[in-house]
Amino acid sequence: MTAQELIAWRERLGLTQPQAAYALGVSLRGYQKREADEAPVDREAELATRYLEEHPDVLPWQVRMDGAKRSLMCPDKERALSFAIGMIAENGPNVQVRQLGPSGVVIEHTEIVALRDQLS
Repeated sequence: MTAQELIAWRERLGLTQPQAAYALGVSLRGYQKREADEAPVDREAELATRYLEEHPDVLPWQVRMDGAKRSLMCPDKERALSFAIGMIAENGPNVQVRQLGPSGVVIEHTEIVALRDQLS
């Protein structure tokens, strides 16, 4: 896989560089070096990009707080929702949870509050 193919993969999935690095389990700087063709894209990363493109349902989730001024990446929906519920437990910030990638599944603040209330 070339640097250009890596960039094309990231753009197809609609990911930022930090999101792509998280999804592949590499540091942001390491990912940026691969895109800049300063480091080779190893076989493991190439296989991971193929898998994530074929199975976008396993892409990470992002918890966005205060209108996306702050965000946190989570490996799965359950952890993202758990974190979001904890954030709003005491009238915390407006929170949104969304899955990265083309599906763009979004769970809005009101839905998270309703889920929290159901669990109480």
